[in-house]
Amino acid sequence: MNNLFIIALFTYQYFYHHKKWYLSVFIIGAVFQTIALILIGNRNHLSFFYSVQISNLFLISSFALTSFGLLSFDGKLRKKTLWLFGIFTILFYSSFLAVGNDNALRITIQIIASSFFYGIGAFYLFINKGKYKFPIILSIVLSSYSIFQVIRASVIILHSGQSYDFMEGSAIDNCYLIISLFAISASSIGLIMLLKEIDQKTILQKNAIIQKDKLELEELNATKDKLFSIIGHDLRSPFNGIMGFLELLLENIKKFEAEKSEKYLKLTYLSAKNTFNLLDNLLNWANSQTKQVYCNPQKLILSSIIQGIIDLSISNTKIKDIKLHYSQSEIIEVNADENMLTLILRNLISNAIKFSKKGGNIKISTNVTPRLAEISISDDGVGMTKETLEKLFDISKNTTSCGTENEKGFGLGLILCKEFVEKQGGNIWVDSELGKGSDFKFTLPLYSVCL
Repeated sequence: MNNLFIIALFTYQYFYHHKKWYLSVFIIGAVFQTIALILIGNRNHLSFFYSVQISNLFLISSFALTSFGLLSFDGKLRKKTLWLFGIFTILFYSSFLAVGNDNALRITIQIIASSFFYGIGAFYLFINKGKYKFPIILSIVLSSYSIFQVIRASVIILHSGQSYDFMEGSAIDNCYLIISLFAISASSIGLIMLLKEIDQKTILQKNAIIQKDKLELEELNATKDKLFSIIGHDLRSPFNGIMGFLELLLENIKKFEAEKSEKYLKLTYLSAKNTFNLLDNLLNWANSQTKQVYCNPQKLILSSIIQGIIDLSISNTKIKDIKLHYSQSEIIEVNADENMLTLILRNLISNAIKFSKKGGNIKISTNVTPRLAEISISDDGVGMTKETLEKLFDISKNTTSCGTENEKGFGLGLILCKEFVEKQGGNIWVDSELGKGSDFKFTLPLYSVCL
């Protein structure tokens, strides 16, 4: 009756709660054991073939199936263990047939088979417990049962000279019946509790995924709002400024002196260049949000990349009469993506120019640690408050700021710098004080470390 209840319980679990393959294996094992017990119980009405040989085929198979079902609670199909169980099922049954009518030896083979399969099951449950606690309980139950079976086999072997009949009800066999009932019940309850524990862990994991998706959705919404803000306002304003300057020049080209015309042309050029940088940042940022930016690190001479960006920035520094200082101390080879590094340096140098006053100074320096190259871009410009520093690299909190010559800020450059530095295995940070300037620093891995 106990077995029938277990079969009914786990069949219900399989069809209505946990349709897992290992649960069906456990159920088949319980069915095989029930068939074996029915055949053995009717031995007075059945032939030797059915009551002994066939019943023990089902019994030995049930040991293997129930144990394999239990140890597979994590859903992994352990093919090597499956082959091992299959081979030993055949070996145990062949040994059983080979001993003929020796009842004591047949029982001993049954005991060794159950100890072997449940012992392996206990071992696998323990080593693969993961974050669950009920596999440990199941492992203890199966281990205890296996140890008792070994003791029982030893008693039978010691009395091998005497005739043995399990149904006579010796003390050790009576203990076996009680312990078997306890082991079956405890294993069934343990498996039910394990399934419940797995459900709870699954729910927690799903909740964590939902929470993660929620945060990503919030970030995407912030990204969308930022994108619409840039396209709708920040991108329109520079074009209005460029068109306004050009219109003013066209209308007054004969009235303006060369010096005044040059002034407006410089302003137009500066506005056009800033707008181009914005478009470039916007394109890179959009690509990064859609996972279309790929990092291809290679050996780069850091001074060559820095000097290239300085050469491109000379016109901007001349407009504001800013001195840009850079002296190469040594040849530093970094493992970085050239396009990403170029964008990082361009944005940080442009940012320093933007917030520097006329006649200001910008210093670019490099330093080497055992594993990283550190690049610093510092200025003596307007600096930042602590509140601004806290939201500098957060797109959902980032706000635009105008430069010392009313240059427009778009808030994307530093966001991209942080993302691209981290993609290359580095870090970025800033030290700044209001009215005293800012010092942006970032690190990149040395090429020699990545070999």
